[in-house]
Amino acid sequence: MVVVKAVRPAISCSSSGFDGGQLVPLHKVSFVNLTLPASLLSVRLSSRNNAKLSLVQSTKESSTASTNDRAAVFSGENLHQIATNGKATNIVWHKSSVGKVHWQEVLQQRGCVIWITGLSGSGKSNLACALCQALYSRGKLAYILDGDNVRHGLSRDLSFEAEDRAENIRRIGEVAKLFADAGIICIASVISPYRKDRDACRSLLPEGDFIEVLLVLMIRMNHP
Repeated sequence: MVVVKAVRPAISCSSSGFDGGQLVPLHKVSFVNLTLPASLLSVRLSSRNNAKLSLVQSTKESSTASTNDRAAVFSGENLHQIATNGKATNIVWHKSSVGKVHWQEVLQQRGCVIWITGLSGSGKSNLACALCQALYSRGKLAYILDGDNVRHGLSRDLSFEAEDRAENIRRIGEVAKLFADAGIICIASVISPYRKDRDACRSLLPEGDFIEVLLVLMIRMNHP
């Protein structure tokens, strides 16, 4: 256990000591930066002011605020969970004790994603609505993520350029995964012609929980 009682103006220290400057009482410090060895079990900060503790282990860093005498505690296990994902840094996945299995037991159904794809006008939205109605009539909880509907809110900042289309599909895939994790049958109806985009969404879920449906628009030609 490392207990921080005072730091120097350089606000840089390690588990073996502080570097440079005159000691400053902890209650006068607003930010502390510590470099910790991998063997450190935990660090605890308790202060009467709005202190902030930043932990650095190798190249990974995290920070948190401690207010109203509430101590911020970090364990070695939590440190290893700190990650960088895309542009998001210093993030930790917080796992709930209530998971997908529990919600499936409550809802008496299997949470999954039914991904309906096809060209514009092929009937994706109509099929999604009909399927949702059929599931509802059987007492199943389902929700539709329609490609156009999502653009009214979540993806309203996206255009129809190729890069933005791919981002729209990615967002729908991530939201669909959350629905499935909650034990809900998510019906996604979206134009997604590229296999790599669909495969990326499929990879978010366990095997068998991503059901792909391809609608083909059949045009009948009457020849004289």
